[in-house]
Amino acid sequence: MSQSHASSSFAILQRVILGPRQRFLLKLSFMRCSKCRERPIDILFDEYLSRKRGKCARCVFTVSILDSLIRLAMRAMRVDMEAFKKAITIPYWRRGIIAAIKGVAYFGARRPIVTGAPLFVVWNFTNRCNLRCRHCYQNAGSPLPNELNTAEAIRVVKELSDFDVPSIAFAGGEPLIRRDFFTVAEYARECGMYVSVATNGVLISREVAKRLSKIVHYVEVSIDGSTPELHDAFRGVRGSWDRAIAAVNYLVDEGVTVGIATTATRSNLAEVYEIIDLAEQLNADFFICFNFIPTGRGKEILESDLTPLEREELLKNL
Repeated sequence: MSQSHASSSFAILQRVILGPRQRFLLKLSFMRCSKCRERPIDILFDEYLSRKRGKCARCVFTVSILDSLIRLAMRAMRVDMEAFKKAITIPYWRRGIIAAIKGVAYFGARRPIVTGAPLFVVWNFTNRCNLRCRHCYQNAGSPLPNELNTAEAIRVVKELSDFDVPSIAFAGGEPLIRRDFFTVAEYARECGMYVSVATNGVLISREVAKRLSKIVHYVEVSIDGSTPELHDAFRGVRGSWDRAIAAVNYLVDEGVTVGIATTATRSNLAEVYEIIDLAEQLNADFFICFNFIPTGRGKEILESDLTPLEREELLKNL
């Protein structure tokens, strides 16, 4: 889409579709009917997918108007309606589109877009960890005294789901160290959310990789050196590099989408490109480079932070 056409489409959305009456009707589509307990937006999207569901007389009018507004918006933005319908067959895409429409209903058309729910929630599932990384911004190690139990964690996922959040990432600490991780993550997937996990990889055996492949869409494994010596020194436990590499191999073998994440510091700056080569050799799907955050245990190694010039050069080269 050209910039001029994008501006034109944006103007049409604001003028024709986003008047006070239309936005009021859009808001109604997200409210559960007091009679049938359904949301018009859910009824309409199911009808797009030929999933017929009963709707009461109160919802018929709202669903019809919502359908007209969506089709008008699709034409204004030159989006193929069949492509739209195909997108909403994917549960987390459907949630993302619903969050975008909800944002328009409640906040209007803005640049950048304001969605009606966070598109991505990162959840530090536990503070407990099996490594002692020198740069850990959370000072992870022991679990916090007020960490949620399984029932409470399930309730959090339910609340996020009810708010139409499309994507959840389990982080930590080390999220896989909690025995109920698979229970909670599986529930998130059943709710139609995109599920990912950030891990040090130490606990991922071939069997764990198989379980992850059935529940998690994406796994991000932290690797901070192209050799065991640098990675293990940074992570505080000997053998952690070998186990992280094995974890990536297991996950790739099981068809899981995998990313290798590196925190760039002055200790490993010279190795960043070797880590990228390593990611390619392991057939990882992504390489992610994080900034060092000087909090938690990171406060003890402030001198490890890149200088502005080093950071700029790294970003240019990446």
